Amino acid sequence: MKFILTIFLLLVSISYANEIKENDYSLRIFGGSSSASDFDELYTFTGFNTSPYGTNVYGTDLGYKLIENMFDLPFDIYAKTGVSYFDENGHQADFLELTLYIKLIYKLNAFGNQFRFGIAEGCSYAGRVPYVEKQEAIAENDNQSNFLNYMEITLDFDMGKLIRVKSMENYMLGYLIKHRSGFHGAYGGVYDGGSNYNCIYIEKNF
Repeated sequence: MKFILTIFLLLVSISYANEIKENDYSLRIFGGSSSASDFDELYTFTGFNTSPYGTNVYGTDLGYKLIENMFDLPFDIYAKTGVSYFDENGHQADFLELTLYIKLIYKLNAFGNQFRFGIAEGCSYAGRVPYVEKQEAIAENDNQSNFLNYMEITLDFDMGKLIRVKSMENYMLGYLIKHRSGFHGAYGGVYDGGSNYNCIYIEKNF
């Protein structure tokens, strides 16, 4: 929690840095818990079951905006990389994960706020196979792999505009579905296994 607080204070300080005028970079902090629901159940809002193992994830991502308003439409494309800390709740040793991905973000201005929907595709390398993935692989007689496909879906809004605090504008508060899978055997021979985490995040461009 101290790490997350430190990053949050760094984000706040950025909003007061007059010399920073560009918004090509993004910094995000997030935290969440493992889910027992499948990926499609999460993004269709038909299942939000928490994993019985009580495992959690915390992390930060840094992004660079490759394209803004693609084809004069409200779509931005980012290249992003991140580091996540997996708290395995005593089931096995905790570990780190590295992610690298491309993200498409759709922006919608409505009700005096900005809403963003994002979808990302890339790869994930975890120091260990997450415990929830191991249990699913055992149950389904599937393979396990540290290196897997990475996907995420996000939905956020401008926190400062919601609470009407000028200094907090452009701080995006959102929900993240963090997903690892073998992409039907394309990664490590993993066909049905993987893991999903429901997360909350704060993101700021600078």
